[in-house]
Amino acid sequence: MNRSVPTLRARRRQDTHAEIVRAAFELFAEHGYEAVSADEIAAAAGVSRATFFNYFPRKDQILLEVAKSRSERLKTLLAEFRSSGRTASFAEVVELLLKLTEENARITHHSKRLLLDTFVVHVTRGLLLPAREQAVEALTGIVKSIPGRRRAGAKLIAETLFATYLTTMLEWLMREDAPRRWLTDAMRARLRLVLEGAA
Repeated sequence: MNRSVPTLRARRRQDTHAEIVRAAFELFAEHGYEAVSADEIAAAAGVSRATFFNYFPRKDQILLEVAKSRSERLKTLLAEFRSSGRTASFAEVVELLLKLTEENARITHHSKRLLLDTFVVHVTRGLLLPAREQAVEALTGIVKSIPGRRRAGAKLIAETLFATYLTTMLEWLMREDAPRRWLTDAMRARLRLVLEGAA
């Protein structure tokens, strides 16, 4: 009977952690990271200020969770595609990355700064390289399954696709004047160019 207590406690901690992250994510997306206080996050999550700081001693630590969630989402999309067993096409690879692009644009509808801050956290906390390696590995597996690929190796194509995806996202985030439509159009055109060169 006593063995179930730590499990229940651990589950409650996970649930509280997830609820704080969810509340913070929604508030950041709606109002921007800078405009949201720790007190507002705690209130939205239904926890006390002390509980919030018990989980996140500094507000910026939540950005690590946002960063992880975007990396995990990319891995999930790629894994779902690979597990479907379908033969990939260049067009499907473009659409897969565009799906993630659209999700990122929706998340940052009110605040591009949120995703830019997340990117900075990825870089400064050493999260970007492992996330990149995982994405490239998954993309490589998909590219290998594309029939008729002649010019370049699958890993080089995957690396170039991910670099194109990342730099286009970063350019859009830094350009305050660039509308959401620019991101989708530029991403589609650039990814297609990469894949046409690889075909």
